[in-house]
Amino acid sequence: MAKKKDPSITYLNKFGYNVVKLPRVGIEPMDVVGKDETTQWLGPLRKAWQSAAPEPQLSGPNPATHIEGQQTDKLDLQFGIHILANALSAFGASMPSLDFAYQRARSIAFSFSNVTSTSVAPFDAGNYLAKGTLKTDNPVVEHYFRSPEAEAYLLVDVLKSDTITVTATDEHGFGVDLDIPAIQNVLGAKVGVKPSATSKGTVSYTGPQAVSFAFVANAIEFDGTKWSMHGITPDGDHAFGLQGDSTSAGAALAVAEPEAVILSSSCLLRLSEA
Repeated sequence: MAKKKDPSITYLNKFGYNVVKLPRVGIEPMDVVGKDETTQWLGPLRKAWQSAAPEPQLSGPNPATHIEGQQTDKLDLQFGIHILANALSAFGASMPSLDFAYQRARSIAFSFSNVTSTSVAPFDAGNYLAKGTLKTDNPVVEHYFRSPEAEAYLLVDVLKSDTITVTATDEHGFGVDLDIPAIQNVLGAKVGVKPSATSKGTVSYTGPQAVSFAFVANAIEFDGTKWSMHGITPDGDHAFGLQGDSTSAGAALAVAEPEAVILSSSCLLRLSEA
């Protein structure tokens, strides 16, 4: 029997995006994500790859009209509260747990507002990678870029938002009453709390700045003579958190050794050597 995916890390897959488990600032296209026993952010590719070509310019942030206002499926309360807590932490809430406010709810659905997309043109990324050096003496590079047990991915599209809207419903599908002043009191001044004027149980939470909450990527492999590329299906296996955040793995990435690479749009990039 297939293992059931955790909806708290797959809720954006139907829109073609993988999830950043803990939304935050600082995640951008041309960043690398490593996957072995866990999946984690490693840092910008430029720390592991030195190229004669200039680093690609990013496009955006541009309005992401295909995601703006799109509502997720209804999620069980336990998963929904977990997603909400992560988003509120990213917005700077000092006490992000709102279990008390959603006790009457049985499910939660989300939508994002003020959504923008920041991306890199695949041809530009390919030019950057076509002439360069991979720093294989870096232990992190050695593991994620050369080991058959690990993979490395290049982010090519990152979604950002400063507002998450939550719709809470009871077992009958009706919106539940929420104590907005109590919620605002718990979250503090950093997060704005605004109830919907037309939909009971719907509240928008707005942070002081946009955070990265989802991404798209492509995968490629090097067989010793040529590069091959394939797309990946968005799923929970590619969601990542902060295990490598700015310390160990992330800080260890450095510069790189030459191979030609071909990229296509919106996929994860796997870099490995025979």
